[in-house]
Amino acid sequence: MALTRIVCATDFSADATRAVRRAAMLARQHGAGLRLLHVVSRPRLDALRQWVRRPVDLPERLVEAARAEMQQTAGEARVVIGDVVASIAKAAAGADLLVLGARGMNPLKDLILGTTAERLIGSCHGPILVVRTPPQGAYRRVLAAVDLQPGSEAALGAALLLAGDATARALHVYDVPFEGMLQRAGVSRDEVKQHRLRAHRAATHEIAALSRKACGDAHRFVAVTQHGPAAAGIVHAQQKTGADLLVLLKRARSPAEKLVLGSVTRHVLADVRCDVLLVPEAKRRARAS
Repeated sequence: MALTRIVCATDFSADATRAVRRAAMLARQHGAGLRLLHVVSRPRLDALRQWVRRPVDLPERLVEAARAEMQQTAGEARVVIGDVVASIAKAAAGADLLVLGARGMNPLKDLILGTTAERLIGSCHGPILVVRTPPQGAYRRVLAAVDLQPGSEAALGAALLLAGDATARALHVYDVPFEGMLQRAGVSRDEVKQHRLRAHRAATHEIAALSRKACGDAHRFVAVTQHGPAAAGIVHAQQKTGADLLVLLKRARSPAEKLVLGSVTRHVLADVRCDVLLVPEAKRRARAS
């Protein structure tokens, strides 16, 4: 993964402004091209024509005003009229990174339908950076969550690309299979603790191997393990480590698995207090290109 072309979608909200600043910072850092995109919802534009009859060209004026405002920030700016999610996914199809704000200008709509970022997860096949915090410079503490399945090193590689020489940690959230049933079946607490300890040691070993595979250095990523449910464990680890960038790997899964994965991703996006980079697994991205 290399950054040569970045697309940043904006609706001029406060979160989108943060996203534009982060995208511009990354573009300068990597010498990448940056395109700003603003999508005007066609139904809302048609509704405006019905409610405000004069001046008759008011919708066109608003579109031109949006274009002029974006061109002050980036040399390449585009305003399109259409479906917001579909238009952003299409614009990002040939980009190395899509940058978005965590929230938009309509909190009630976000609450009911989900944020644009959440709806784009299933539509966009490339990396998505969801910006939550005001950029204060390069990322300094990155946390990559891994499931230790084949291809997990993609999350570590993407973390290093965006975070450079930042402190890097790799997180694995685990649960002992049938732990509750083991205790009901008479397995002692000490034995359950030993199961947890073995899971921790195995994860630490696997993270070192993934780190070596991602960058040639087994010690580049400090191993962090967390016992418990995935979403809560990821959020807890982000808060405990003070990570300013969290990296999650998007897997291609069956429809039933997507329901679980989507729930974890939504909870993480809603609850963490840092930027989140969603990285597609290699096979999925290859099929999309």
